[in-house]
Amino acid sequence: MQEFREAIVDVAAKAGLDPELVRQSITIPKERGRADLTLPCFRFGKPPTEPAQKVANAFVASEWLEACEATGPFVNFRFNRATFADRVLATADETAGKSDEGAGQTVVIDYGSPNIAKPLLFHHLRSSAIGQTLCNLFRWRGYTVVGLNFLGDVGTAFGKLMVGIEEWGEPTSIASFSKLYVDASKGCADKPEWMERAREWAKRLEDDDAEAVKHWEKARELSLQGFAGVYDWLGIRHDVIDGEKMYVQRARALVDELLASGKAEESDGGVVIETGQKIPFLIRKTDGATLYGTRDIVAAADRFDRYEFARMLYVVDVAQELHFRQLFAALSKLGYDWVDRCKHVRFGQVLFEGSRTRTREGGSVSLEDVLREGQRRALKIIEEKKADLPDKEAVAKSVGTAAVLFADVGFPSTKNINFVWDEILSFDGRTGPYLQYVHASACSILRKGVEAGATDIASGDPALLADEHEWDLLRRLAEFPTSVKRACDDCEPSHVSNFLYELAREFRAYYTAGGRDASLRVLVDDAQMRAARLRLVDAVRNSLAVGLGLLGIDAVERM
Repeated sequence: MQEFREAIVDVAAKAGLDPELVRQSITIPKERGRADLTLPCFRFGKPPTEPAQKVANAFVASEWLEACEATGPFVNFRFNRATFADRVLATADETAGKSDEGAGQTVVIDYGSPNIAKPLLFHHLRSSAIGQTLCNLFRWRGYTVVGLNFLGDVGTAFGKLMVGIEEWGEPTSIASFSKLYVDASKGCADKPEWMERAREWAKRLEDDDAEAVKHWEKARELSLQGFAGVYDWLGIRHDVIDGEKMYVQRARALVDELLASGKAEESDGGVVIETGQKIPFLIRKTDGATLYGTRDIVAAADRFDRYEFARMLYVVDVAQELHFRQLFAALSKLGYDWVDRCKHVRFGQVLFEGSRTRTREGGSVSLEDVLREGQRRALKIIEEKKADLPDKEAVAKSVGTAAVLFADVGFPSTKNINFVWDEILSFDGRTGPYLQYVHASACSILRKGVEAGATDIASGDPALLADEHEWDLLRRLAEFPTSVKRACDDCEPSHVSNFLYELAREFRAYYTAGGRDASLRVLVDDAQMRAARLRLVDAVRNSLAVGLGLLGIDAVERM
């Protein structure tokens, strides 16, 4: 916690060390048995043992720190346990990790971004899950957040759909749109003349041809209706829904302007921007149509005009890394000085039971089907383990959804994920259901405490929490605000996932120890000790609930 770090800064400053450099150097030791915080002194002089000893000599016990020892080049500090426990428990409430750090700043997050005329599919999930979690995290840190769904609603994909409509008639549902798209894509791959027709239709839509626009409007409307139910199930809530089509005319005008100014040039019948990358950035094709890169340029400029963002995040898979390098380089060449506020939040490939899924290849897996299967499998587990659980269907839905979401946000974003049902639905290990189970266990202990007569948990005295298991939990709880801040700074939700998993493990070790040693149980006979331990349990419950909520996962109270 910050007060304890600043107390170390004050001690080091008395020893003549640079306060800001000390702030940057303080670390959490790997071996917690030796210290609560450590100051490595390698940056403060040679040999580093000398500044370390100076700091130790300047130390005087205070309300924040009770002990200090120089060990070689390190200075190890021990907290005043009573003060530390009191501060941790006072802040581990329903607002744990919350701050106003981002007040007055806007973050725009572009996530989801499916193509129209087909349902949401399994491979759409990771962008949506990571993007929504980042929205939650930045809001928790006080930023104004604009969650934006940028639909792929123009281009060759639409042209293929139109070829399918010409061949087999217009569909009436999103499911039939999807089948038509798959069949038309296969036809375009086999028949060059079909592919040429698809390009013509794509161009007609750019030209605002009446027939093309009529079919586009229907496809877009049906798509949004189909998306809504799945997004609601997952807790995905975009603030703005835009589409590439709204930028087509501005993209065309941009190409003409760049040609006239010499910032773009013709190449092999198309138009490119030389960005210093290995491949020029193509902004107009040989048939005169723009590309999604062209539209990304004008969309970025429009978003800055609308929101004056402090950060603009694109949550898109790693396969598009070159595109975003080119896009940001193009924006820089065009003189947009806010381009350094833009960031590509990359994520790795997701396999479903070891296989890739792609719509146009006919190997698509419906996201709604995945969610329903998760609920079905979770219900089966619940019926086997706890058949008398109230509201089994609702709990199964929450558990199945947690399993699916945590598979995407529970690990570093750039890590490739292999989605395997038996692994993600495990109630033991690094999974969403495991975290829900530990949260439900904390809720159960608290209910039993109330039944035992503990009605004023908040009165528990933190100074009584002297066991090492309790101390481990307190130190872990203190890390939550830092994990939320790091998740925002790095655009990496797994910092919060890591915290939750480690907290859950240590809490489970705590109540397991109580099962072996009656004196360590939460619900002991001593009323004062019982209240203190219940207060600790409540702090764990609060932190798990807040953290799960930031990940978009229900904090289930009974399992």
